[in-house]
Amino acid sequence: MVPTRLIHCLVLFFLMSFSAASFAEVRVGFVDIPFLIDKAPQAIEASARLEAQFAPRQQSLKEQRDELNELKKEFEKESLVMSPEKRVQAEQDIRSFERKLNREQQDFREELNLQKNNEFKKVRAAILKAISTFAEKEKFDVILNEGVLYASKRIDITEGILKLLESAQAQTPSSSQTN
Repeated sequence: MVPTRLIHCLVLFFLMSFSAASFAEVRVGFVDIPFLIDKAPQAIEASARLEAQFAPRQQSLKEQRDELNELKKEFEKESLVMSPEKRVQAEQDIRSFERKLNREQQDFREELNLQKNNEFKKVRAAILKAISTFAEKEKFDVILNEGVLYASKRIDITEGILKLLESAQAQTPSSSQTN
């Protein structure tokens, strides 16, 4: 991946290489990609898919965690009247259950993160494609996104990109409908 500083230097060099007369002809746009990632229908749909896919398992893990907490409370109440052998066995059972639950939770987090990353890659690709399409259609010379300290509304094309993403999503059958 090209360092951001290098990209900024190249863009600055590109912009400064124009004379004042030709600079007036250069069209520069700015895109707020984090805003698009939050608002794009593709991102919203991906979040809904992830929620639908992982919610049952997350609920199951929560129920198991509640069960473990109940077992611990019950053990605390009953441990004083238990025989030493039963107490040791109960402690081992609780530790075993806790280790198993921790492994399941770790597996869940890893799988969820992997799926989130895969979905994010698809959303980012759709956003970058929409930016390119918009820039070519509207004849922009340069589109900036990161490292910009200020961008006037005149060059902020984020809403135009969002509308393009929305129309692209409307034309694409929802993947949740095809599954």
